[in-house]
Amino acid sequence: MIVLFTFLAARSVGQEKVAVGGRVVRFGSGESLIGAQVAVKDSATPIRTLTVDDGIFSLQVDRGKYTLVVTYLGYEPKELVIDTDEWNSQVTIELATSSVSLNEIIVSESSKSYRSDFKGSNFRISPQEVTNSNPLGTEEILRFVPGVNIVGDMSLSNRPNISIRGSWGRRSEKVLMMEDGSPTAPAPYLAPGTYYNPVSDRVKAIEVYKGADMLRYGPNNMYGAVNYITALPPQKPELRLKLIGGNRNYTTGLLSYGGTWNNVGMLVEGVYKKFDGFLANSSVEMLNLNAKWFATLSKDQSLYFKVSSQFEDNLATLSAQTPLTFKLDPTSNPFDADRFTMRRYGLDIIHKWAVNHTVSLTSKVFASDFSRDWWRQNTSKVRADEALDYLGTSIYNGRYGYLSGRTFGEEDYLMVGRVVGGLESTANSKWTFSVVGLQETLAVGWGNKEEKHQLEVGLKYHRETYRDALIEAGSSRWARSGNPSADLDYYLWSVSSYARNVFRFGQWNVTPIVRFEYINMYRQDVLAVAGDPTIDRAEAKREYNDYPVVLPGVTLDYQLVKGEIFGSIYKGFIAPSKVFGFLVEQDGIITNPLVGQSINMKPEVSLNTEIGWRGGLVANSVDGQLTYFNNTVYNFFVGGRNEVFTKLGEINVQGVELALHVDLLHSAKQRLTWTGNATFLTSKVLSGELEDSDLFGQVIHNHATRQEFLNKINNHREAYALYTLNGQGEAKLDARETFTMDDFDGFTKSVVRLGDGGVKAEAPYTPKVSFSSGLYYDISPFAVGASGHYTGSQFTEFNNFVNESADGSIGKLSSFFTVDVFANYDLLINDRIHFHLFVNGKNITNNIYKASRLNRATGGIFPGGFRQWLVGINMDI
Repeated sequence: MIVLFTFLAARSVGQEKVAVGGRVVRFGSGESLIGAQVAVKDSATPIRTLTVDDGIFSLQVDRGKYTLVVTYLGYEPKELVIDTDEWNSQVTIELATSSVSLNEIIVSESSKSYRSDFKGSNFRISPQEVTNSNPLGTEEILRFVPGVNIVGDMSLSNRPNISIRGSWGRRSEKVLMMEDGSPTAPAPYLAPGTYYNPVSDRVKAIEVYKGADMLRYGPNNMYGAVNYITALPPQKPELRLKLIGGNRNYTTGLLSYGGTWNNVGMLVEGVYKKFDGFLANSSVEMLNLNAKWFATLSKDQSLYFKVSSQFEDNLATLSAQTPLTFKLDPTSNPFDADRFTMRRYGLDIIHKWAVNHTVSLTSKVFASDFSRDWWRQNTSKVRADEALDYLGTSIYNGRYGYLSGRTFGEEDYLMVGRVVGGLESTANSKWTFSVVGLQETLAVGWGNKEEKHQLEVGLKYHRETYRDALIEAGSSRWARSGNPSADLDYYLWSVSSYARNVFRFGQWNVTPIVRFEYINMYRQDVLAVAGDPTIDRAEAKREYNDYPVVLPGVTLDYQLVKGEIFGSIYKGFIAPSKVFGFLVEQDGIITNPLVGQSINMKPEVSLNTEIGWRGGLVANSVDGQLTYFNNTVYNFFVGGRNEVFTKLGEINVQGVELALHVDLLHSAKQRLTWTGNATFLTSKVLSGELEDSDLFGQVIHNHATRQEFLNKINNHREAYALYTLNGQGEAKLDARETFTMDDFDGFTKSVVRLGDGGVKAEAPYTPKVSFSSGLYYDISPFAVGASGHYTGSQFTEFNNFVNESADGSIGKLSSFFTVDVFANYDLLINDRIHFHLFVNGKNITNNIYKASRLNRATGGIFPGGFRQWLVGINMDI
């Protein structure tokens, strides 16, 4: 990229000064490098600065000859000799990536919405976008990634619910979540639900991967991956303080210190966050401490070390709202004793050895230790007009008094604490996890200069343990001790490898990739072992499952002058977790294992294809990407909470993803930018038999949902197997041709055949349309912007109920639209102290909507869309 240097003369007392300005970019890609240090080497007094937006810098020097030194962590330093009288007005300053640099410390500042070196579809959220947004949590900004849908919970992102290209979004279970390239789920194979998420204030940039290069990562590479990139050590010593305040007692404080000294970069950081939450009794308190260290040991070796910890103490519930309470007060939550506490420690160590200019070996060790306790009150659903009699006067007046004096109908229900004999009860779900992995990656460049190919081979050993215990306490909702009712011990180890080669033939690139995984795991009922005095060995009552997976893929791309056209196809998989990893599959039918029967449950697999374009248009003022994808999933078992395919399902999701970034005005003084992202999805179940164990037990139906289900049965009688109670109280298959409203209460179970020859159905949480748009104006030192996000209507379970039940556990969600705004002001004092002042408005229209039915029958409605204002200051010294 061409870098323009301009010299503006300025007069001071007896001395003529020249302002030297320009840009620093990354060699090969032209991507801006923000935070690179530009210094005058041979000046009597220190003269140095850091590049800012678009890699721009400016230095005041005396007229004469100088040597400029440009340095940036992870890049080769560069020196330029300049003569202020003879310097050419056009010059290129490009920094090449060091041969011992690591992807974990490279943060691109490019305005491009993708990574060029990732083969297949991907999307990146730049540091500038993260800075402007000041997100409460990472989910807030991930909504602006095409193909991503957020299944709303408590709008705090502590336990993110991310869906990519139609994946089941609860706890991001089918998305690979990473931080700086390492997995973040407590147990990525056995329990991939994400109960840890980096504090958004630590996140520098975000990358979302969806193409064939997903096979470099695993497990859970079927739908997509999210990689949070945290801040790297700054180029010069820097003390940073960030303070934010907002309504609902929102408080954030960040303190960090770091810098680069010769060949060593270090950063120590702490973040404290506290928030009363959008709902009653939903507060959050978090502390995150982390440190990074990167050293260039020699010209051919480097070492990276990262340690982190996070502690949370939250009032958080799984029990949501009914249609009645959402209507009366969408912030209501009577479960004041539900408490979630966790702690997590993480460690990354990476060593890179550049054997020569074409061969490198990278060794990585990653580990984490996670523990959580979640005390939750046991709940019941009661009619609103019967709540006083059920709860008693004391409990009712204490937490439900706002209902006094109101008139309720027969279909108005409340979610309340379960009361037996006048006493409430509670239970604790206690999980402990440990993960450790060792990964070796060999990169070899080969071929001639015109056609230089790149081979990459990876080998990884991964081990995880998981203890799942449940404690019941029957005397009070405040009880924090009780009797164990379940205690399961899980263990898993896996070996995986992949080989990937980029073949370059002129403008064509062909990148075949293949991944192999072998997984071995067991489950042991610890309570059963403790209760059996005849056991004489530690391995007793263990249930084992092991299986191999081979995943091939290939990407073909054609390089244009400014961009590329690409297409890829690959096979992905989702590891069978604790939910269904210890079952038996025979001819597609799933059962629990009988005594002595071998467990053989295999993973969900998929065929993923895509074709697209990405690049720049109109003199680089337009950057974008357009992708069509088609994913078909096989061996589909878990469709949601207590919603399973007893005959394994086959599901197809396809769609179009569009992203645009347009510079409407771009000059040295000001910039006007428009961004737009859109996703168009269609989904359908191709085959499978679905059993919903909650539909006639937990769900409280009203007249509308009863009639809707009866219409489904009677219109597609051949597709439904209905079970009712006979005279002896036994559940038997009911062969009647039609059913009426009088028969509904007799249903105990239904099995529905979906797809061809059965009932047409869509996958849950796959809105047909979603889009985002933003307009940003920057006239230094001011910047302002506004953005909007739209999500279309979406089903919440595979029976595709349109109507909402009396308890809110089923029913289609309506579309919603939110608007965010921001304003920034930058102030520089003495060329050393930088103040960044900002105001952010979230969901400024306060358009409160039904965000999800995350836990289905045991939960209800989770609201979203609450207005939140933030003000803050970010100071660098």
